[in-house]
Amino acid sequence: MDEGMFRIIDEADIPASFWSFRRHSDGLEGVLPIMEAVRERGDAAVREAAGKYDRANPAILEVPPEDAVRAAERLEREEPELYRSVCLSRDLALRFASLQRASFTDFETELSPGLFTGQRTVPVERVGAYVPAGRFPLISTVIMTVCPAKAAGVDEIILVSPPAPHPESAGLPAVDWRILAVARLCGAHRVFAMGGPQSIAALAYGTESVPKADVIVGPGNRYVTEAKRLAFGEVGIDLVAGPSEVMVIADSSARPDWVAADLLAQAEHDADAQAILVTADRALADAVRSELSRLVGPLPDRAAARASLAKSFAIVVPDLDAAAGIANRKAPEHLELALESGAERDRLAAAVRNFGSLFVGHGAAEVLGDYAAGLNHTLPTVGTARFTGGLSVRHFLKTLTTLRTVPAADGAAAPGTEASLEAAERMANAEGLEGHALAARCRRARGS
Repeated sequence: MDEGMFRIIDEADIPASFWSFRRHSDGLEGVLPIMEAVRERGDAAVREAAGKYDRANPAILEVPPEDAVRAAERLEREEPELYRSVCLSRDLALRFASLQRASFTDFETELSPGLFTGQRTVPVERVGAYVPAGRFPLISTVIMTVCPAKAAGVDEIILVSPPAPHPESAGLPAVDWRILAVARLCGAHRVFAMGGPQSIAALAYGTESVPKADVIVGPGNRYVTEAKRLAFGEVGIDLVAGPSEVMVIADSSARPDWVAADLLAQAEHDADAQAILVTADRALADAVRSELSRLVGPLPDRAAARASLAKSFAIVVPDLDAAAGIANRKAPEHLELALESGAERDRLAAAVRNFGSLFVGHGAAEVLGDYAAGLNHTLPTVGTARFTGGLSVRHFLKTLTTLRTVPAADGAAAPGTEASLEAAERMANAEGLEGHALAARCRRARGS
């Protein structure tokens, strides 16, 4: 490994840039014009952008449902082990998301005499799920976006993915066949062959053939991410994601080869991904660096992992309490505690609170969360875990509040309602809002 790759530093030498907000920003000026064109010209602008940027430009955007059926049958027939893996991942994701859904309870309670307040949790009506299909079509993203929407009870789930060349005719719509198969297995209702900012715009604004979504979710490149940011407000979104990251807090019980593998797994995402080891054991840091050197050796010079590891490092701290402090300040997307079970690990697990997902113990590899443990792999990055969690069933739910009043036996306002009306009138007068005060006063007068 090059001398400058995956350095080992002391806590005091952490660069200021480590704590700064990292996000792609260069070259995004062209996203807004694409989105505005789709808003104004609909399908024609989607196809115009596809002609410039995509591998295919179908005349029809929606993939026929029977193509999805055939793709699922092909996956089961040609790749039965992958088919079973997908089904396991789907089932675990649905079970986990269903438990999340059950945690959102409806209620109505008499908050004070005669004054009943409550809440209802209802799903949005239509969701758009974006699934990338670049060098490696992300079939796992289909599971992570569609399953929580399905568990939430969304009426219509629309999946969009960049168009692929159709085997029979250039004018017909197609997406990566494995993505299409998994979309069918997970229960997506419709699939559209469109990618990039134009697909986000189509979902946000609606076109002749693409219905307007209420929420758009799913990862993408920086252009897709920028499009989601621009669309927010017109629609809901899950996250505005930056470069991916992992932090591993480890002690002398950790296996250097396992830690190195987890760091490399994150580094291979892209050149801006960040893989960080925090440990009080300098010998472990040296061993992990040696393992990374061995793993990186066969990779081509332009491999994303090489560029990522050049920006990544191990931090040697005086103790693991300091490691927890670094984690809480950094708020990493993925946080691993590579320690043996026991009081120390339990204490650290309780002490950390800013992360996208926490992986506890040597066996809880982050890759499990990526693929087949029920958790969602769309997580907050670049410090945003300080104030939000990852994609979950809650992104597809709305909490609606209700108010109901019941008069007293003599028809007058019940004590609780009367007190609230009086308080409302006084506060409205204090704010100079006479109409508000009148709305409260007239109800007091008629005793309702």
